[in-house]
Parts: sequence; C-alpha cells; structure tokens
Amino acid sequence: MESFPFRPNSQELPPLSSVASQQRIDQATHILGAVVVSRILALALYLLGARRKELAEFLAIPLDTVKSLLQRVFSDGLPALEDRRRNTSTFMPSIVAPEPETTCKLLLEPEKLVVELNEAKRIEIPRRNPLQCRTVLMTMLEAELLSIGDVAKAIGLSIERVRKLSKKLYQSDVFALIDQRRGQQQDYRLTPEVKAELIQQFVLNLQTNAGTSSKQLSEDLEKRCHIMVAGRTIRQHAAKLGLGQMRKSLPKLLTTLKKTPESDH
Repeated sequence: MESFPFRPNSQELPPLSSVASQQRIDQATHILGAVVVSRILALALYLLGARRKELAEFLAIPLDTVKSLLQRVFSDGLPALEDRRRNTSTFMPSIVAPEPETTCKLLLEPEKLVVELNEAKRIEIPRRNPLQCRTVLMTMLEAELLSIGDVAKAIGLSIERVRKLSKKLYQSDVFALIDQRRGQQQDYRLTPEVKAELIQQFVLNLQTNAGTSSKQLSEDLEKRCHIMVAGRTIRQHAAKLGLGQMRKSLPKLLTTLKKTPESDH
C-alpha cells in the first residue's frame, strides 16, 4: 500500500493567506459548486486532524452531515464529494455509451423498394417514382447506411455510374439525378385520358383535313379540351401509338365503310 510522503500537523502548515483563500474558494465554487467545495474543505481539514465537531462548526455544516460525508468518502471514493443533483460528474470521466450500429436492409420488390431500418420501421419507395428512389437511396449511401452495390442494383445502374451521381447529388442537388438522356420527364407523362383525347384529335383532324402535325394537334387539343401538351410530347406519343402509320390507311378505311351498304355489315 502506498504511503503518504509526510505527516503534517497544525504547527507545520505553510503560511495561509485569507485573501488568496477567498479568491480560490470563489473560483472553485464557480466551477464545482458551493456544496462540492464545502465537502472538499471538510475532507481536507479532517485529514489534517480536525475533529468532526469543530470541523462542522467551522464550516457551518451539521455534524451528522459531516459524519455521513466522511463515511461515504471512505466507502465510495470521490463521487461522495459530488452534488448528486448535478447531471454530470465533476471528478469521474464521463462514460459515453457507444451508439448502437444502424444497419439497413434494402429489399427489391416488384412495385417498390423497401429500406428496413429495424424490425419496426421501414421506408417504402414506389418504383414508379425513379427520381425519388435515386434521391433517397443515394442519400442513405452518402450516410453509409447502404452499400454502393445494393444501391446500384436497386436503381439499375453500374457502380461507377452511382458513384458519379452520388458526387453530383452532393454538388448540384437532386437535379443532377435526372436522366438527361430522356429529356424532361414531365413533357411526356400523359394520363390515359389525355392519350385518348390525343387519339381522338388525330382522327378528327384526319377527317377534316386539318393537319396532324404535332404543332397542330397541340393547338387543337388546347382549343377543344383545354389540354396543354408540348409539341415534342405529342411527337413522342404519336410515334409510340403508331399514329403515323394510320395517316394514310385510316382515311381509306373510313371511306370504304361509308360506301358499304348497311345490309352488308
């Protein structure tokens, strides 16, 4: 057991300055609190040989409090000096509990992508929203919650392409994730109702010789249905629906039907 280097007594104490003492006590009180400073002084005086009764009178502390304090110091150590109303320890190093590791699992379903955060929480992203899928998954990739391989597989891109897009997302916001090769998405996202009106307008213009150019169809749709569709969007869908092939065949077919007697149907 390690021994203390000297045995002090009241006659051997170094000169004490009351002014310096008050300054130091004030400074310690500001940092540690009055309760802790009072307990430190009580312990120090007790170790120097003061009797508990005189010690209690000198520090204006109840005798029972002094007895309890000394008992706890010699049983619990330094934490006994602390003010238990404080949330943190003054003497003991704070122990930071390690944060539980967050592991996410990415599930690929036919209609949606599912990110399982834990057993109770999950994020579901519809596959019909490709920009949302890219933004969410790449944000989680940046936070190291998902692997680059899982993200690449989920959105159907190469790992190298995902790496480049992730960097662009950080630099240029979500606009960098739009597939520029496909042009503006909103231009050719037409509902079934609008597609039906487009086909009807095409047939109507064929019958009235009004012209079936994308510009003409766009103007006629706006006049007849109050539907605004860009010309290039109409070109996209006219090609997909095969309306160009109908331009010559449909008028002939309709003419033939008109000439056919009712009894022949």
